[in-house]
Amino acid sequence: MKSLATYAAALITGIILIIPAFISCDKGNLPPVAKLVAFPAAGDTTVLFDFTAEGSTDDRNYPIGLVFRWDFDGDGVWDTEYSKTNAIAHKYRVSGKYEVKVDVKDIDGLTSIASDSIEVYAYNQDIDTLTDPRDGNRYRIVKIKDRWWMAENLRYGTEIPTDREQTDNDTVEFYRKHTSKLYDTVGGVYQWYESMNYNRTNPKGICPDGWHLPTQTEWESLFNLELQAIGGFYHDLYSVQYYRKNGPSNLNLDLNNEASTDEEGTFFWNWLFWGGFWSSDSRWITDPPYFVYYPYECFFNSTHLELNVCCWVNGLSSKVTPLMGYLSVRCIKDN
Repeated sequence: MKSLATYAAALITGIILIIPAFISCDKGNLPPVAKLVAFPAAGDTTVLFDFTAEGSTDDRNYPIGLVFRWDFDGDGVWDTEYSKTNAIAHKYRVSGKYEVKVDVKDIDGLTSIASDSIEVYAYNQDIDTLTDPRDGNRYRIVKIKDRWWMAENLRYGTEIPTDREQTDNDTVEFYRKHTSKLYDTVGGVYQWYESMNYNRTNPKGICPDGWHLPTQTEWESLFNLELQAIGGFYHDLYSVQYYRKNGPSNLNLDLNNEASTDEEGTFFWNWLFWGGFWSSDSRWITDPPYFVYYPYECFFNSTHLELNVCCWVNGLSSKVTPLMGYLSVRCIKDN
């Protein structure tokens, strides 16, 4: 029994000695890890920006133990007191670039700060008109990010029936939907080669002198707000609000005007869905049996899918090439 008692005493002594060792390895409480996400990344003075710090964490406490305060313009003055509100919305009255900050504090008083940046545009009032000297057509134009864009679809050329193909001749040809009452703004649709005036190296295409079809870079610069590559497409959710018909930009991109032909060569209008626009850029695809140019194009829809998409044309069938789609043309002024 004495031997057993000796062993028990030694075990207790060992445990007592080990416990302080574990305690001495404790590094103490760490400050929380703050995370902030702003959406959208850019907008105008009519947009309610959403800021969330829901991804913030702490090493010892559940997120419910964290409190947050917000600085909406990054001036070092906190615009709110600490609260458990980890997501908040704010509208800006003045255009400019802002650094938004959130200060996250745990129950021990330790803090961490995260920031994100946004850009706020004023309601666009740079509006003018362009008269095409070739036919006298007048277009509304708007200035966005120091560049002038047509706020209407091009309607230059001669209308032809849909059972006739647009061909490389001395006449620019287009199709239009006869039932539309928006002809003056919706304009016509063109195959890509027709829109480029059958010269893929000259971005002027069929635009008036001093103007050209937007390049891929110029389209993406226009939509640099929330561009994210997803499955080979570029998506921009904010443009739905900013560039829609009668939106703050006054660019009016959802003057829907898109058409195509099916595998049997039947012409049809995708009138209620996508409005599509050509760029002047293309890339050469040589995968047999196809040897064609894939143009870069942008689509806009603020009615159904609420999404803007820019991409390279893809998806060939045995009878249809991507050049048998018909899209609108929006010209941008040369620098």
